[in-house]
Amino acid sequence: MFLQRKTGLYVFLAFRWALLLIGLFMYAKHNPVTPELVLTAVLFQTIYSFAQIRNSKKIRLLTAIIDVCFSMYLISQTGGLSSPILIYSFVGLITFKRFVTWNAYYSIILLYSLLVPLLFSSAVSLSRYGYMIKHFNYFIVVLIFLLSMGLTHYGIKVIRQEYRKLMMVYASSSYTASAKMQGIIPYSEGVLKKVLDDREVILCLASVSDSEKPQSWRQTYYTNYLIQNRPYSFKVYADVPSPTGEVLKFYIETLKDRQGTIYGWLLVQADKDELTVLHKLYIHFILIRLEADQFVKGELAHAAETAVAKERDSIAQNIHDGIAQELFFISIQLFQLKQSLPADTREQTLPFVIEVEKKVKESHRDIRQFIIELKDEKRKINLHHAIEKLLQRVTERTEVKPTFEKIGWIAHEQLQIEEAIYHLVEEAANNVIKHAQAKHIYVQIEVTSVQWAVTIRDDGIGMTLSKGNPGGRYGLGGMESRIKSLNGAISFHSEPGKGTTITAYIPRERSMAYV
Repeated sequence: MFLQRKTGLYVFLAFRWALLLIGLFMYAKHNPVTPELVLTAVLFQTIYSFAQIRNSKKIRLLTAIIDVCFSMYLISQTGGLSSPILIYSFVGLITFKRFVTWNAYYSIILLYSLLVPLLFSSAVSLSRYGYMIKHFNYFIVVLIFLLSMGLTHYGIKVIRQEYRKLMMVYASSSYTASAKMQGIIPYSEGVLKKVLDDREVILCLASVSDSEKPQSWRQTYYTNYLIQNRPYSFKVYADVPSPTGEVLKFYIETLKDRQGTIYGWLLVQADKDELTVLHKLYIHFILIRLEADQFVKGELAHAAETAVAKERDSIAQNIHDGIAQELFFISIQLFQLKQSLPADTREQTLPFVIEVEKKVKESHRDIRQFIIELKDEKRKINLHHAIEKLLQRVTERTEVKPTFEKIGWIAHEQLQIEEAIYHLVEEAANNVIKHAQAKHIYVQIEVTSVQWAVTIRDDGIGMTLSKGNPGGRYGLGGMESRIKSLNGAISFHSEPGKGTTITAYIPRERSMAYV
């Protein structure tokens, strides 16, 4: 309470001094007041003020009790229940709150409110009922004081609740420790749930870092729903179907990073305008912290990715300049040896030299493939990110504008399936750049619990597909064999002047995680 602080106590004592002087002045306007009464009141108030400033709890409590008795004496000397000193006497009861709980404090107020009229009514000839009716204004003062204390109690309770919520939001040490144990997303959801009065909270991130725990099936469901049905506003109330088909009301806030890129959504189950300004303020504080964490993780991941890429490039370059060059030199030496074999030993020795030359060429080819894979982005990042990088790289110095859309999300997939999808998009994109004379290339990858569906479409000049040679110069046969090796299916559709569409379906392993 504010009386526990010295500043609050000084304000309270100054207020009581003002009430005492105003009460005496108002009574003196219509009634004679003896100097002894004024001096006694001033002297007692001075002693009372110094005693309340003291640190001794016993002295403060004793002077508070004496103050109640002295207030009754002043009331009796200044008009009884009609005394202007009444407000001064009731305000004095506030000091008892320093020593008791709110329930006990209300009991003290009620006891004092009943004791005062009972004592004064016994000193007059009127009955207690008649005395109380005559001084009905006294009970109005009591009611106003009780209401004031009740509102003060409620206000302190609300302020403390909000203060605890703010402390929860800004508890940096516990945030770091708890978030490290639980994960940023579960911890943030837990804090949001507490500060939003136990409403259901779902944090959906479009992509989760490797250090973060995988999203739950509910988060993944709502993430996929929001990717396909993006909110029309940054903050909006909307009806969203639950996984069970029930329509729920949510407050949805779109999460954006410092570059303005959407990285997820926050869903809070609430009716329209149900969340208060304070609720939204707490949400804002926590989302700032979440965005900062995402930014730091992104920067660290980018730094790690760059470091790994440089190291891989360095290894690839060293292999190219060392082992690859040595193998190339050996193959030249073998060729020269093959040409300079003596005629009498050529027939016996030549097969061995040709076999060694073949092995050296195979090793050289494998080394070069290894160098390519070391420099290839598909080994460094996830499939969706790799394809985005691929499209940017392929179309970088062309007039072709790429569009990439991903639908659905999975935690894990077989490497050979990801490689097949990557190489399919790579080969199709290169065909568009080299042959299609297109302005746009559109790639869509959709994953369900059953299959992958890949669609690659351009607005180029189209191509002629022959039944006898579907691959032709476009390498479509290689695409088809790669997809069919995974029990998939692929189709090609093209019309002159209307572009080409390639559609592939690859079945998934049902044991793989999907929501």
